[in-house]
Amino acid sequence: MKKVQTHIPYGFVIALIMIVIGVIFQVAKISDKPGLNWIPFIVMLVGIVLNAQAYSKANNAQVTFGQVFGSGFKASAIVAIVFVAWSFIALLIFPEIYTKAIEKVQEDMATKHLSQEQIDSTVKMTQKYFKVFMVAGALFGTMIMGLLFSIIGAAVAKKAPKQELTIS
Repeated sequence: MKKVQTHIPYGFVIALIMIVIGVIFQVAKISDKPGLNWIPFIVMLVGIVLNAQAYSKANNAQVTFGQVFGSGFKASAIVAIVFVAWSFIALLIFPEIYTKAIEKVQEDMATKHLSQEQIDSTVKMTQKYFKVFMVAGALFGTMIMGLLFSIIGAAVAKKAPKQELTIS
């Protein structure tokens, strides 16, 4: 029996909410405040759990842990793809993202008491591969969190007990 799928709308809604939060943070100039970077992931956790519950409900709880996990992971993949695309758009809208990232690398290197040559080398590498690092961070970070959140969602979603066959 074909299962009703819920991951597509949930994936896009989760990504949209996370993007809106990111835009608010950028406009309010609070994107670099400690602790705030977890808020989009909390939204993602809630969204993946809601997707898991919706998937279970849409299929009358006739689902397995693996099926619910798969739905959550597919939603996470949609979030990751949208997030990677948004990362490039965000760089065009908010070019200060790049500048702040380079400044952050310089600050981090300075606190490690490295030589100026080592700092310059690291900054040059970051400048050269910034977009690669950005895509990798958005993709892998989102997918790793999505993996964990999908496990949680699959664990909490209602699943009907299996009917055992009895031979009389």
